Amino acid sequence: MFRQVFTFIILCLGTPIFAQHAPYPDKPSTHGMMLMGNETIYASHLPMFHSPHDYQIILILDLSEKHKLQYINDRKAHPKESVYTLEPENFVLPEMVNHTKHFKASIYRGHFERGGTKFIEHIPVRIKKIVYYHQFQRETTKPKQLQYLLFGNRKEQFLVHKISAKPDFDENTSVKVKDPAIRSQLLKNNYILIEFSEKDLRKPYSWKQESGTSKETKKTVRFQNHKLLYLEYKDLD
Repeated sequence: MFRQVFTFIILCLGTPIFAQHAPYPDKPSTHGMMLMGNETIYASHLPMFHSPHDYQIILILDLSEKHKLQYINDRKAHPKESVYTLEPENFVLPEMVNHTKHFKASIYRGHFERGGTKFIEHIPVRIKKIVYYHQFQRETTKPKQLQYLLFGNRKEQFLVHKISAKPDFDENTSVKVKDPAIRSQLLKNNYILIEFSEKDLRKPYSWKQESGTSKETKKTVRFQNHKLLYLEYKDLD
């Protein structure tokens, strides 16, 4: 009797240890990411509309001090280069983002699949924070107006087009938000969803417009110093 009770207790105590989340159906693959920022390193997954790349994800990454300094110094040495990309080892994307959070990767000046220069190789990377996470759904319809995700910190702010349905485009832009209250809000919230007056007709951000509207608060958000970092149509077809 004692042995049966002891075995039952061990099984009860062991259940949480061995309990795991259900496996994701996605296959392991190389999930390239666009890198932005010096103060904080942001990574925007380079998405496609087919599995296993059908996710729009923005992350904050942690590098070692040595590799972060190497990355920042390379950006300073090549100010005209706007595209920096991360080539990680193969993994299941939602598993890595939501659970594992550690992987090895190389950093390229330029696009890692389009002739970019690898200058940091096979280093440890940690996912510090998920800024935005969304898997594309086939039944999704396009919003009536252009929508962008505004995120960043007090020193650096970015606009990334919110991808919805085919055909679409991936656009990453650096901006400066004029209102200090909005910049402070970005530290509290992961992002602010911004709407622009243009219809979402598969065209990128209109540089003639220097303001948008927060979808949540309906308040005007003003921008300056726009700089296009990355614009892609083909990979989303």
